[in-house]
Amino acid sequence: MGKMKLLDFIIDQYERGSKWNNDTIGNASFRVEEKHYETIGKTTLISEAKELENSGLLKIRWVKGYNNVDIEKVEYPLSNMIHFYQVCNRKPKYAIVGEQKNMVMEYFHSFKKPWIRSYIELEVMPKLEKGYYERNQEKMKQFYQCLSGLDQLEAPMYKRVFSKRFLNNSKTFEKEFQRSIISIARKYSNSGEDILEYDSMEDSDILNQLYIEEYSQELYVKGSLRIEVEGNLIDTGCFPYGTVLNTQTIKNAVILDNPHITKILTIENKANFTSESMEEGTLIIFSHGYFSPLEREFLKRLAENLSEQLVSYLHSGDMDFGGVCIFRYIKNRIFPELKPYRMDKDTFDKYISYGEPIEEVTLEKLKRIEEPMLQDLINAIIETGLVIEQEAYI
Repeated sequence: MGKMKLLDFIIDQYERGSKWNNDTIGNASFRVEEKHYETIGKTTLISEAKELENSGLLKIRWVKGYNNVDIEKVEYPLSNMIHFYQVCNRKPKYAIVGEQKNMVMEYFHSFKKPWIRSYIELEVMPKLEKGYYERNQEKMKQFYQCLSGLDQLEAPMYKRVFSKRFLNNSKTFEKEFQRSIISIARKYSNSGEDILEYDSMEDSDILNQLYIEEYSQELYVKGSLRIEVEGNLIDTGCFPYGTVLNTQTIKNAVILDNPHITKILTIENKANFTSESMEEGTLIIFSHGYFSPLEREFLKRLAENLSEQLVSYLHSGDMDFGGVCIFRYIKNRIFPELKPYRMDKDTFDKYISYGEPIEEVTLEKLKRIEEPMLQDLINAIIETGLVIEQEAYI
């Protein structure tokens, strides 16, 4: 008995049903429709059905008055499914699902990062339990190699270097998996209200949080910061218009005593950072949106170094959903004593002529945020339906 298309139809129907998981108790039927005749030809389908009936594997029910001409349905005991799979040389769905479960759980037990574990626990395993599996198993294996690589990262790595190291091709991550990884990270990297941070991040910000670099990270500073790098003493105050600390500098810098620093001001947008005048005792830092983990750890070390002296921490950003989220990110993760600067209702009212309408979906997200230091600003945005970018007051 050769491979039969009718059995493929029967198996497809079985695997779509509730008994797909190797349930072979009872009987089932398959109703023949015109589309099945069109797929393989009516003569061929009827011939296959008769051969299977003659072998005792199913029973044909003919359309009344059209005996040997038109099939209404075929009936068979579910215990015959094992034989159907063998004839079609197909691996049963329950076997494929079982193999994928085993592979996923093997990876799961090795994963340490909460967002990856949450993704598997809350999304992957429930889908597999319901019988939804990955058709392209080779791609699935690559995807979990990708997750494994991300789980191992504890320091920034260029995107193409990461792809080459863990996927054997420098472009595979970007072409095949980047979009999915960003979506998963947005959904599972945080919980509770903090998830709003990831809603407001650009894709590149998300990748940075995962230690994937598009290019070398650059921390723009303006003002005097004393550091030591490989035995060289550096004071950034000698650059009156600011300077840049790249990835290697941030990673290897030793922060020295900085008794002269009395204020740290982080600024969201580059135009505002550039136009902000250098002021004695103030260290101005361009946040470019969200600080990366490497930058975050560097700034936390700086705050620890300054912990014995009186320093005020300020942040200036857009008066919109993203600006609020960035303020909360810096306050919750870097500078706990952070206060807003030029992010209040008076500033909002002063520049309201530059206001732009906020999207309804973003407005609903903003309504879910409670931030005492920005609540008057949040309320003003909600009441007016307008947002203001900080470039408005340059």
